[in-house]
Parts: sequence; structure tokens; C-alpha cells
Amino acid sequence: MAELRFDGRVVLVTGAGRGIGREHARLLARRGAKVVVSDLGVDLFGRGADEGPAQETVATIRAEGGEALTCVEDLSDLEGARRAVQMAIEAYGRLDALVHNAGFTLGAMPFEQEAPDRLEKQLAINTRAAFVLAREAWPVMLAQGYGRLVLAASTAFYGLPGSAPYATAKASYIGLARSLAAEGEGRGVKVNLVSPAGATRMAENMADGELKTWFLQNARVDQVSPLVVLLCHEACPANGELFVVGGGRIARTVISETRGVVDPDMSVEDVLELMPQILAEPGVAFPRTTGEALSFFMEVMGFRPSAPITSVGGATDRSG
Repeated sequence: MAELRFDGRVVLVTGAGRGIGREHARLLARRGAKVVVSDLGVDLFGRGADEGPAQETVATIRAEGGEALTCVEDLSDLEGARRAVQMAIEAYGRLDALVHNAGFTLGAMPFEQEAPDRLEKQLAINTRAAFVLAREAWPVMLAQGYGRLVLAASTAFYGLPGSAPYATAKASYIGLARSLAAEGEGRGVKVNLVSPAGATRMAENMADGELKTWFLQNARVDQVSPLVVLLCHEACPANGELFVVGGGRIARTVISETRGVVDPDMSVEDVLELMPQILAEPGVAFPRTTGEALSFFMEVMGFRPSAPITSVGGATDRSG
């Protein structure tokens, strides 16, 4: 198979100063992409700022014969996220792919001690930054008829005790990515999610023990990049998908819905009695959009629409 190249392509990679993001940027550059390396240089807990990590990644890429620019905008700030995208467009005249990998931990905290400001910090660097970066890049990609967005999700969305703000923010990516993937379908833009596992600063912060030792030895940060780089390429075969990747393993995460039970006159007691059937897994569907979920609902209910449902109508905000 011929090497997948990115000659003439421009890619913005956030959180590219260290760890997994740095490897994404290096591999993309080695494949011919012009890379904007975005990293504010905060510490593990999102504090401070340091231009050094981004500059070091750019220096490494250039030493390897690639082309890259440094961006040290604060992506948790709305204008900072906008400026990061504009930097790529102003420097190179286009933006072909966006990898939002930036993030940090706030440390474990029992939920009874949690505070809204911790949630806000996670939403700012994850949900809001991803939304603004994508919103700024979207019209450019649509005008080009080509674009790729890759968001770094996390298996934390399954549930991560002691880290509710982090898990909440990462889970929000599912709705954002699935919505954008549906909007980009047929317009040249694809959006996917990756839950990465690698021996980064976050992994080094794990409690000492057998798991940490094994993880640091077996989950190299460069093992995530081949999937991410493919998802940035024009040959990308996926859209609206969520992958788990790490240690040389790549797997698809699926969101499913069972057929459930139907009884229009269920009482509370009926629900309790039927719960084993409700929780059973046979007859699972895998809706990729709200329209597909609605179609499945109607099919279970015995209604057969005359045509497939591709979208769900609703009120439009025309306030400007």
C-alpha cells in the first residue's frame, strides 16, 4: 500500500507540546503536513503557562525536515481558541484537519467535596474549546469541501469515581462529535472521537503499584498516533465513530439501545417487575443519529414510516 501523505495539507494539533499530542504533530509532519503546534504549556493540573513545550515540538519537527508553527493561545478562552484556528489559516491559507488533544486533570476529589469551578475548568478546555475550535474551522472546511476533526475523548465517560468534572466534560464530546459528523456527511467533513491511553504525565500521576508499572512500560505515547493520523487523512473510512486506542490495540466503542418492553399502560409496579427484561441485551440497535434512534423507536412501537428518517425537525432560533 502506498504511504498516506499529507503534502499540501495543514493540521492544527492542540496539546502538542508533550506526550501523545507531540507524537501526533511529529507523525503528521513526517507525512508532509504543515503543523500548527498549539500548547499553552500548563502543568498537569492546568496551572501556569510555558512556551517551551510547543517551541520544543516545533524545533524537533523542523530538525526532522518538517514544517511547523508555534501557537501558545489559551484555548479555554473563547478568543484564544478562535485565534488558534485563525493562525493556521492566516499562515497557510487553509485548514484541513483539527486534532483537539489539549487537556489536564484536576486531581481526584470525592463528589461531596466537588465545586462548580472545577467543572467549569474542565468544560472550558474540553467542551467549550472543542466547540469554538470546530465552529471557527467549520466554514473553512465546508468551503474547501474537505475537513477532518478528531477529538480526544476518554473512557472516563463510562464513569470515573472521584473525577466527575473530567468525566462529564469528556462525555460531552459524544454529542458534539456525533452532531457534527451528521452535519458534515456528504459535505467532505468527517468527525471522530479517540479515547487514548498512553504513558503521559497523567499516567505518571497514577498511584504507585503493579498497574502503573505495567501501564508505563506497555502504553507508549506514539502508539496512539497512527489511528489519529489516519482519521485526519482523506482516506479516513470512519465518521461519527468513537475509538479506544493504546498499547498497540485499537477498538471501536459502540453506543447501543435495546428493544426494551412496550406496554402503554405500565404502572410503577409493572416497571419494577419488567426491569430484568428492560435491562436484558438481546435485540440491540446501534443508532448513529437521533433520526436513526427515532426510527428504531417507531419500529419497536410497531409504526413503519414510509421513508427513512434522516433528520428531526424542530424550532429554529432566528433571533440572530
